[in-house]
Amino acid sequence: MNGGNGTLSASFALAKYLKNRRIDCSVTDFMKETNPLGNILAETYNSLLRQDLRLASLYMEIAHLFPFDKFEPANSLSRKRILSLLEKEDPDGIVLICPWIIRPLLKALRYWKRRKPRVYTVIVDLGRGMTSSWVNSESDFTSVPTEQAKRYLKQFGLSDNASAVLGMPLAPEIQTSSSTPDFLMDLESPLCTVLAGREGGRNSLKIVDLLLKKRLNATVLIQCGLNEPLRHAASRRKGVKVIGFPESLIPLFRESSVLITKPGALTISELVALKKTFILDTWPAIMPQERGNVEFVQEENCGLVARSLAEIPPMTERVLSKPPNFTYPSIYGTERIGELIIKNTK
Repeated sequence: MNGGNGTLSASFALAKYLKNRRIDCSVTDFMKETNPLGNILAETYNSLLRQDLRLASLYMEIAHLFPFDKFEPANSLSRKRILSLLEKEDPDGIVLICPWIIRPLLKALRYWKRRKPRVYTVIVDLGRGMTSSWVNSESDFTSVPTEQAKRYLKQFGLSDNASAVLGMPLAPEIQTSSSTPDFLMDLESPLCTVLAGREGGRNSLKIVDLLLKKRLNATVLIQCGLNEPLRHAASRRKGVKVIGFPESLIPLFRESSVLITKPGALTISELVALKKTFILDTWPAIMPQERGNVEFVQEENCGLVARSLAEIPPMTERVLSKPPNFTYPSIYGTERIGELIIKNTK
């Protein structure tokens, strides 16, 4: 069950692995199905990501201080929908990959009259700053992506006995080779990719303009997500390749010499798993749950961090001329998480 693009990607990645192991499973947009309030709040956040990141960051700070998953009237109103969903699906196991849905689901299960399914929490934030809503003692087992995340969550009651560091659920195709997409054919120079995410953050176009002024010896590509105005504006820049939001970004990641991205946990984990050179854009703000992602990259020495837009072009030029010697931790956890679920779900 999911919410947001990172958690959605992780959900589909884990579901794909389980299906490959002949396990019957499906991905459900839990908030859309059961919690209208939560769905509205999530859509508001997505809208802010397309606008001013400072507002989005403030919005999430408030959400962490006053988490709506602990608002009991809303949980009571959604309980009937949750039980109806459980009645329809009748699962043996439930995997929760979004912090805001854990408490409502577990509270609703108290009213479930049938045999209770096993409940697994799969955390997809990398370290400090994530919401405490990830931790719930009623979850049967919690998969944690990094040692940094486990250290941070222990203060909120994460149990050693019912948790383990298993890595991040990433698309299985990361482990296999893939063909080059048509839009990347016939490149005659290194590829510098600027990622705007699913929502298409406007900051990405500012980065592209600075890179164009630098006259890099590289092709500049911008991935605009679902933001059509951004895609239209980027298409007016000469010498820039423009794409929207392809089904998979893994082939693009493989072909890129350097990638510039906001510090999302799933994107960072995919780039680390692929051992790619990347630069994190942290201006003008980062989300509270992303602070630990930045610290993870610095602690593990697996990428670069830009604190201002002005740092990005010279940083990009340096890594294109001499790629840094990074160390890449073992972050691919899809198989470990999947096999634990299979083993423990009867």
